[in-house]
Amino acid sequence: MPLNKEYAEYIRNKFSKLEVVTVRPMMGGYVIHMAGKVLGFISDGQLLLEPGPTIERLLPENEKIELFPGSKLFYVIPDNISDGQLCGIAEAVYDDLPISRPRKKNRTNREETGRKKYFFEKYVTDFKE
Repeated sequence: MPLNKEYAEYIRNKFSKLEVVTVRPMMGGYVIHMAGKVLGFISDGQLLLEPGPTIERLLPENEKIELFPGSKLFYVIPDNISDGQLCGIAEAVYDDLPISRPRKKNRTNREETGRKKYFFEKYVTDFKE
């Protein structure tokens, strides 16, 4: 299946039994969060789950691929997996998932205002004279 909103919605519907799963667009693909942790990604029309000891035990023979060159290997989950199986895997591997890092805060308005004020004092006042 091609990567698009419909495929992301299809995957989100597979996780419908778990209300804590969200699918958000990110860098040309989609990231799947489960209660604040990154569960996996949707990339190139494939569902990829984060590696960990539990998923290695549950899916030892599943294909593993890199999300991008040089990244760790993610587990490729086939489209024909049932909703119940997918939700069961997600619940089982949740404890293995690392806690997501908080986002960096944007610059404060004070910093930007200070730069703008300096710029206007130095350069714009020359035009007014």
